[in-house]
Amino acid sequence: TSVKLVKPIDDDSGLAYRQSAGIARVSEIEVLSAIERIPSMPLVVQKLLARSGNMASSTADLEDLIKQDIGLAGRLLKLVNSPFYGLGKQVSSISQAVTIIGLASLKSLAVAASTSSILAIDLAGYGYADKGLWLNSCATAALAKAVAQRNGASRDDAEEYFVAGLLRDIGMLVLGPFLAQQKISLRRLPEAKAETDILRREREALGFDHCWAGEKVAEKWTLPEGLRLVIGHHHRIPPDASVQVLRQLAGVRLAERLTYAAGVGLVKDHPFDHQIDALLIQAAGLNSVKFQDLVKAMPEIVAQSDLSNV
Repeated sequence: TSVKLVKPIDDDSGLAYRQSAGIARVSEIEVLSAIERIPSMPLVVQKLLARSGNMASSTADLEDLIKQDIGLAGRLLKLVNSPFYGLGKQVSSISQAVTIIGLASLKSLAVAASTSSILAIDLAGYGYADKGLWLNSCATAALAKAVAQRNGASRDDAEEYFVAGLLRDIGMLVLGPFLAQQKISLRRLPEAKAETDILRREREALGFDHCWAGEKVAEKWTLPEGLRLVIGHHHRIPPDASVQVLRQLAGVRLAERLTYAAGVGLVKDHPFDHQIDALLIQAAGLNSVKFQDLVKAMPEIVAQSDLSNV
């Protein structure tokens, strides 16, 4: 039986909501220019993401590809040998890493290694602490992967959950500087009794939201279509989504809300919704037992996802 997350929300297609958004503080040209200034995803990572998990490539081919970016190769090995992966043995080469953790996991780590500096920016207007988006994104990625491991997803699909969780908020890299320039804070006011929808808050403040901006960054980075879908719609799950798409979107949203509830990388008055209900858990493919198992494992998962010193 399929599960649909349906709620009365405004039109999410393109920028249709701007027709009734009132005075926009930022022009579309300014936002598109800011997107162009976002650093490109390394070509090596783009090539890795474009390859399917079951492709017939030799370890030597993959090693040669990754070695085209010496800095990336070094960061990859550092990540593989960090507590995050917990291999219990020292990995000294890319070929050894591919053999032990597989291509899908290597792609996930390549994305993490190539975006660490990009995601570690000041987003105080959103209620993130120092390097908070990076810490929160790593935790969300790890928890999204943990959701996938509990909902029957394949090993390769679980890695896609990881990458989606890591990159789902890249649109904030575009809008965050505009908030800073205009001295706008989206943090909750002391008198606020409940979280306010973050997309509406962004739209009211700037005339844009991070999902739209994030989808544009994903296009710039030539990310796979499925990943672009998660980045653009993890706050607004399309009512006509297939069961598989719904499950991944809900899995990432569930992971995200768990990190918000735990305050990972956030200040106390952050504006993000951390409500988790039975419908979301079910849509993510979990039952109550598996969800409780996830919550029980969460402290260790989050602790291992802290890559701030890697």
